[in-house]
Amino acid sequence: MLNPTGERTTKVVEESREDVGEILGLVTSTSMRTTPTWTWWTEDDDQVLVMRMPHPVGTVVAQRTVREYGHTVRVELKVRHSDSPVRPETRGAMVMSTLRTRLHRPVGGRELVVFANAIPRPAVRMLDGSHQVISAEAHEYPDGPHRAADPVRAGIPEDGRVPRYYHAKTRLLDLMQELGQGAPLPPERELSAQFGIARMTLRQAIGELVVEGKVRRKQGSGTFVAPPKLVRPLGVPSRETGTGEPSHTRRLVTAEQLAADAELAHDLDLDPGDPVIHIERLMLVDDEPMSLESSYLSAKRFPDLIEVFDAELPLLDCLRDRYFTIPTSTDEQVETVLASPREARLLATTPAAPMLLLHRITRDPNTNPVERVRALFRGDRYTFEVRSDTTN
Repeated sequence: MLNPTGERTTKVVEESREDVGEILGLVTSTSMRTTPTWTWWTEDDDQVLVMRMPHPVGTVVAQRTVREYGHTVRVELKVRHSDSPVRPETRGAMVMSTLRTRLHRPVGGRELVVFANAIPRPAVRMLDGSHQVISAEAHEYPDGPHRAADPVRAGIPEDGRVPRYYHAKTRLLDLMQELGQGAPLPPERELSAQFGIARMTLRQAIGELVVEGKVRRKQGSGTFVAPPKLVRPLGVPSRETGTGEPSHTRRLVTAEQLAADAELAHDLDLDPGDPVIHIERLMLVDDEPMSLESSYLSAKRFPDLIEVFDAELPLLDCLRDRYFTIPTSTDEQVETVLASPREARLLATTPAAPMLLLHRITRDPNTNPVERVRALFRGDRYTFEVRSDTTN
């Protein structure tokens, strides 16, 4: 039947009770705190939901409501103290209530979300003798209940309420792990039918994965599971990112001499108006633009750099071999920005795509500034890494 809010509600088919001989938890009229001992399974071709819940003698399930949504089955229970007196010898004893509910359609891949007195409850699904934790508080993962690199509880609030697109996003992430790097995602029509959501909702989920760099869209080909992000170490660079990798190339965009403004003069320990060399290069991986880097150096210290510098080779090699200069320390700052229209065009992305902006000043052993760098990295393709030694 439909209630006034429009969702489907289901009548309870049967409830039975049996005594159990151990304390499994504590139930009051306002809160419920136990370890995940509630269990559930399905019967009758996956269309009858069976749930077993422990609660102390002297309490009853006063109200039960089951609501069916596109991707979840939500069970709401109200537990209160009964009017019957509790014998002293039974205080602390538990009963196990079994609730059977016939659903409007099979459970399938839908999630069970359970609330008792408005408190989310973990529920363990019994599948061929195995346990599968599915609830507002615990979700199944291939490697355990929680992975340290992922959001806690898959980013789902304790009340279990998440937008439909986010639920679809988590299911897509699981699917992508099965498919593997470079594999195409199934067509949108197939995925939306499988998840029970509108295609517009599915596109929002895929759009977030594109922004995060987890999938890549190819015009006319489809959407594919993206490779891992490139790792860019922070700190004193011994060689530039990509050196030695045949798939990493550099393309010269700008090579010019200009006058230092006040801020640049301060960074390079120059006077305003002093000549500065500006070298702008595009970094590519497999011919795909990844980062845009501008280097500023003193023209007095490196007088013929533009003429002798090979844009396809690391700048650090030129500074070391020709000018006997080796940076030994850096000052770095990282922030998130949006690309300008020019930068977005050079990086073959959109101005709305998130970027990682790195500001760096490198110094020689005498702490004199060597290079001032402004590097823009695609946020969907790069991650930064910092290593530190706490022994010194």
